[in-house]
Amino acid sequence: MPRRLGRLLVVAGMLAVSLLPAAWEPVRAAEYTLETEATYDVRPADGRIGVTIDVTFTNTTPDPEGRFSVFAQLLLAIHDEAEDVTASDEDGALDVDVAVDDDGVNVATVNLREDVRYEEMVSLEVGYTLADSADPRLRVRPSVVVFPAWGFGTTAEVRVTIPTGYEIRVDGDPLSDDSGTLVSGPIEDPSRWLALVTAVQPSEYANFDATIPLTGGTADLSVRAFVDDEAWGERTLALVSEALPLIEAEIGLPYPRIGQLVLVETVTADASGFGEEASGGTELAVAFDQPPFTALHQVGHVWLSPELIESRWLREGLASVVAATVAAELEVEPPFDPVAQAEEVADAAFPLDSWSADAGPDGEAYGYAASWAFLAELESGVGADAVRTVLARVASGIGPYESTDVEPEPLPDPTGTPPVPLTTRTFLDQLETVSETSLTEAFTASVLTEADVALLPAREDARAAFDALVDAAGSWGAPDPVRGAMTAWQFEDAHAQMDEARAWLDQRDVLLEQMQEVGLSAPDRLQQAYRSYGGGPEATAELDAERAVVDAYAATADDVNGERAFIERIGLIGGPDPAGELSVANGRFTDGDLRGAIDAVSEAQRIVASAETGGIVRIVSAALVALLVLALAVLLVRRRATYTGRR
Repeated sequence: MPRRLGRLLVVAGMLAVSLLPAAWEPVRAAEYTLETEATYDVRPADGRIGVTIDVTFTNTTPDPEGRFSVFAQLLLAIHDEAEDVTASDEDGALDVDVAVDDDGVNVATVNLREDVRYEEMVSLEVGYTLADSADPRLRVRPSVVVFPAWGFGTTAEVRVTIPTGYEIRVDGDPLSDDSGTLVSGPIEDPSRWLALVTAVQPSEYANFDATIPLTGGTADLSVRAFVDDEAWGERTLALVSEALPLIEAEIGLPYPRIGQLVLVETVTADASGFGEEASGGTELAVAFDQPPFTALHQVGHVWLSPELIESRWLREGLASVVAATVAAELEVEPPFDPVAQAEEVADAAFPLDSWSADAGPDGEAYGYAASWAFLAELESGVGADAVRTVLARVASGIGPYESTDVEPEPLPDPTGTPPVPLTTRTFLDQLETVSETSLTEAFTASVLTEADVALLPAREDARAAFDALVDAAGSWGAPDPVRGAMTAWQFEDAHAQMDEARAWLDQRDVLLEQMQEVGLSAPDRLQQAYRSYGGGPEATAELDAERAVVDAYAATADDVNGERAFIERIGLIGGPDPAGELSVANGRFTDGDLRGAIDAVSEAQRIVASAETGGIVRIVSAALVALLVLALAVLLVRRRATYTGRR
């Protein structure tokens, strides 16, 4: 096959042979017509494609003065893998030589039976065979047929015959179905016409299985290869078995799947990127004509799934970066240099965050290459550990504006599905948080859409205000509404909420100082209200409720601990202790039981308020008791005296 399929050119030999005396020089011919009809007869059962080219050649170069215009040979660019090349005219076989020219093109040179002079015409047939090969661009098997078809000469037609039962796809220039035969119709410029024919027949599969122990659990690996391509299955099983632990370590997340991991040999979905189909579940499609690197890339998606990462460029780019790292350790060659590839298709460039499924072949090629190149350079700057930390935080449900002191922990869901998948915005926010590095310039140049670039100044202001808020809040951090608005890049809302939160924190600080003065500890519900509502009405209501308790407690404590009159002290003797009730109120307040604390404070207030009355009652009661005792004593004395007199 030619070194580049785009160079499938046809060359007609232009040699001039003089029929005049030797002293006269021949002239090199410059014009001709070469009309061809090429037929590709596909025979999958035999592993062969028979190529037949019917040629009609006409010399259209006039004789120069004193010389003749003649052609003695015809040159045709044929497939690199062409075998058994033959040529013949109506009188029989013709000599044909095959060699690769200086441009790397495989050329068949047909020696004509007679020289062709001006306005003369010759018809002949050239044939050769294409056999099944290890090259995935030329496969002729019962399961899959893939080959490039092109025309020859100055004008051409192409016909392709394939047995029934195959699902046929044609990439590149079109071929239409004409009663079971694919036909091109007239081709005006064969040098620019190329069709890549793929024919697939439902096939049986050969299974290759292995069990791979991983940190996140055992991976039950199964590779399903076309039954006529068991070598692919064996190679892929060995490669993926060795790669799985390395991929897990490189991504930094435990193996997330439960059930069997299946890699299925398929036919390339399109001619761009890694030829991968949309993945779903634990079944991954790997096209037979893709290099081993693609299998590593695809397996990376077991971790880097749409559930973890929403943005396509980020998902695909990280899969390539991980695959490249593992490939280097396994001595697997990458399919291309991503930087060079991105530059080659730079005309199709777009902001990576806008990469969609309808980007077209060049757009797809750019998306895969540019996302890989960008993330590889980014990782070299901030470090692979920073990227792994971001993935761990996302998998644990930790947002980009949560403190880095929060340790990622596996979610209880065994599939490892985070509550919110990673987007380009959150990736930038997360990475700047964990790396403490400004990355907006790099993201602006290659990744962000115009709309997001326009938000960057507001983002910078909001992040500065956010940092100031966190400093003011201390260990309480930022409230959920603020973090939510920042994460959503709703910076106007974030500023308004931060203003409310700062005002609330000012009131909090005053209240905390009051609590400290009277010996109270802030209940957790105050911080919870702040984290849940920021400076909103709910948090303000909580602040007011706690302030009311603190004020009541402080006032009551002053009463309880103040100087008391003699009568009040008498009233408290042997009765309920208001200090004890304040102690109860203190404990209840710390536990967050504001109603219970108020009840205890009220009880202490009641006890203090009733102390004077209680003292008076006690003194009067004591006097009455004394009088009663005295009266009783007098009565007893009198009775004893009367009894003694009678004796």
